[in-house]
Amino acid sequence: MARLARDETAAAHGSGLAAEEALALRAEGLTKRYGSTIGVLDIDLSVPRGERFGFLGPNGAGKTTFIRLALGLLRPTAGRISLMGVDMAAKRLAAAPEIGYLPGELGLIPNVSGRTTLDSLAALHPRPPELRSELLKVLSFDEGDLDRNVREYSRGMKQKLGLIAALQHDPPLIILDEPTGGLDPVVQEKLIAWLRRRSDLGRTLFFSSHVLSEVEELCQRVGMIRDGRLIEVVEVETLRRSGGRVCTLIFEREVEPRHYLVEGIEGLEIDDRRHRFRIHGSPAPLLARLIELPLEDITIEPPRLEDLFRSTYTGEGPR
Repeated sequence: MARLARDETAAAHGSGLAAEEALALRAEGLTKRYGSTIGVLDIDLSVPRGERFGFLGPNGAGKTTFIRLALGLLRPTAGRISLMGVDMAAKRLAAAPEIGYLPGELGLIPNVSGRTTLDSLAALHPRPPELRSELLKVLSFDEGDLDRNVREYSRGMKQKLGLIAALQHDPPLIILDEPTGGLDPVVQEKLIAWLRRRSDLGRTLFFSSHVLSEVEELCQRVGMIRDGRLIEVVEVETLRRSGGRVCTLIFEREVEPRHYLVEGIEGLEIDDRRHRFRIHGSPAPLLARLIELPLEDITIEPPRLEDLFRSTYTGEGPR
C-alpha cells in the first residue's frame, strides 16, 4: 500500500511537471512590495507555449515590475513565477537560453558600435544569432550603420538595435516591453507581421504595450493590470464580441438623442452634430428610428480595444 501511495504521488507530481512544462509562463500568488507600496499583488497567470499574450495597463500599474519578477531580476515578496518550466527565483540562468527580452528602458553602451553590441551579446548566448540578417531587413536597418557608434544613433535606431539583440537568436519565449517606441509606422507594421510569423512557428510572445491597436492586431489574449492587481484576462475576440458595436451618427442639424434612443444603447457622446455610442443587440430598431431624422452619415463598426480598455479602467464609454 505504501509503495502504491508513493507511485501515485510520483505520478501526480510528474503530471504537474508536465502541465507546467506546457506553459511558457506561470505565476502563482505573485506579490512584490516595496515597504508599504505595492508593486504587484497576488497575481495568478498562465500563458501556454505558442500564445501571443498582451499585457496592458497605464503607467505605474505594475507591468514592468511583473516582467522583472518574471525574468528573475527582482525577487518576489511572496508567490512564485516560472518561465519555460523553470522557477525564476531559484534557477533563472537555466531559462536564459529560452528567452529574448527587450526592456522598456533600453540601456546601450554609447562608445561601441552596433555590430560590437550585437556580437558581444551573441557571444553570451548559447543559441547562434541566425536571425540577425533577417531582422536587419524587417526593421529597415542598414547593415552599414552597424559600424557606427551607438551614440550616433537616433532613438529609433537604438530601438531597432535592441530588438535585433533580443530576437537574433530565435528565442522560444519573446518578452517585449513597449517594443515599438521610436519606430515609424511602416516599421511597426513590419515588426508586428514578423512577430505573428514567429508565433505561427511556435514561439511564445508576451507583449507589454500601451499601443492598443498593436495589441489588438497581434495578441490572442490580453491581461489588464491596475494598481498592481491583475483585474481581467480575456480573449481579444471575446472582448470584441462582448463590447457590442460602436455607432457614430452625423446629423444635418442638431438632434435630441431621445428621438432615436432604443434598448441597448450606452455611453452616448455628443460633439456638435456628431453622436457616438455603443450598441448591444440588433441595430434594426435604431435604424428604424433614424429613417425620420435628418441623418447625414452613419458608421457601425466593432469596438476598438482602446474603447474597451477605457471602459474597463474608467467606466467611460466610446470616444
